[in-house]
Amino acid sequence: MNRRPRRQLRKLGLVGAFLLSACGGSEPAPENVANPAGIAANRAPLSSLLRGVKFAAVAADESRAAEVGRDVLLAGGNATDAAAAMYFAMAVTLPSAASLGASGVCIVHDAKTRAGEAFVFGPVAAPGAIRGTQVTVPSGVRAITLMHVRHGQARWEATVAPAERLARLGVPVSRALSRDLQAGAVALGADSEARRIFGRGTGTAVTEGDSLVQTDLAATLGVLRQRGGVDLSQGALARLVSDQVSQLGGSMPMETIRNTVPQAGPPAGESYGGFRLYVAPAPMAGANVLAGWKGQADGGAVPADSGGIAGFAAIDEKGNAAACSLSMGQLFGARVMVPGTGILLATPTADSTAISPLVIGNPGNGEVLFAGAGGGSPSATFATGYIARGTVRDKQYVAAALKAHGGRGGYVNAIACPDGIRSGGVTCNSGIDPAGGGLALNATSR
Repeated sequence: MNRRPRRQLRKLGLVGAFLLSACGGSEPAPENVANPAGIAANRAPLSSLLRGVKFAAVAADESRAAEVGRDVLLAGGNATDAAAAMYFAMAVTLPSAASLGASGVCIVHDAKTRAGEAFVFGPVAAPGAIRGTQVTVPSGVRAITLMHVRHGQARWEATVAPAERLARLGVPVSRALSRDLQAGAVALGADSEARRIFGRGTGTAVTEGDSLVQTDLAATLGVLRQRGGVDLSQGALARLVSDQVSQLGGSMPMETIRNTVPQAGPPAGESYGGFRLYVAPAPMAGANVLAGWKGQADGGAVPADSGGIAGFAAIDEKGNAAACSLSMGQLFGARVMVPGTGILLATPTADSTAISPLVIGNPGNGEVLFAGAGGGSPSATFATGYIARGTVRDKQYVAAALKAHGGRGGYVNAIACPDGIRSGGVTCNSGIDPAGGGLALNATSR
């Protein structure tokens, strides 16, 4: 009579150990946690002990942004809320690739409406260059605001406040940002604001572990938290950006900022059984993701830094998913920081549109199989599709597929549920390319 309670306690202990590991760090090695029975690495079923566990996860090119997204999920936010929070957090923790001035595209799969939607904020050049470099009109905040209005459920303030705190109180420089600063410190040297923020006052850039405080950016985020994202498109923040760009010798009239409107609409893609592969529409590089899905992997070199491109993704327990790809055009964009705002401006290049996330959802029942986005290189689009193929179609563990990929051609952040999430998510898992500097975190509950 005593054996059954003991067996139950042992099961609960194993489940507790899994939950602690999933919630507290990056994707565990398959052989250690997710595969206790030693099942072959190309298969992904988890132990029956995990039935009833509700799966949710985030993955991002920068570790502290991933922590912010995970915390939003744990607080009851959905995948769109987590993606919005990671967007603002990465503007603080990885501005080299994801400043508020970046171009980009986000794709949302809404489990309730069973539809996918793309939010495209492509590069629009301002009328006047700064120090001979074209600059992009910031429209990402406007796009994220619209995305949150249509698909978010948490309060807007909750998606912006974590980033504001990081900027105001300071955040340790991550490995991802440190690598970018070492590669781009000389290029940033011509801009006095950038030198002030990212330098030590000795002519050298801050490095991993140093505390990075950005009071101007914190003030900008505070305004966005209080007044909403519209303030950067037609409010006082937009006026400040316009005036300061003029002071720097460029031109970004208020009319240009107001008229730079992100596009929201159906994603591009193709069918996979009853599912749809949702990718960015033209002129963004969704077609490259589909090529990767069909097995065309770009065998480029492993990036040494972000290259000005970053991505992140989130899936929640109800099957909502969101993934975003951002580009500054090149590492640190135009290498111009707008005084008084903390915003690094992007520059419009071919790399500005060579991006696309991937979400695989079912328009019939709202189920979701995959959410991912890459960084480090324009060819990360191919890599994202290739990793999705391996994890969804071939049911490899995300960690195993990414380890085999090794970062060639770009880093990938991926969350895969090859058998869907609505059955309890027992086959769901997440990961980031070990060659990159990002983090994948589970936000698992019962």
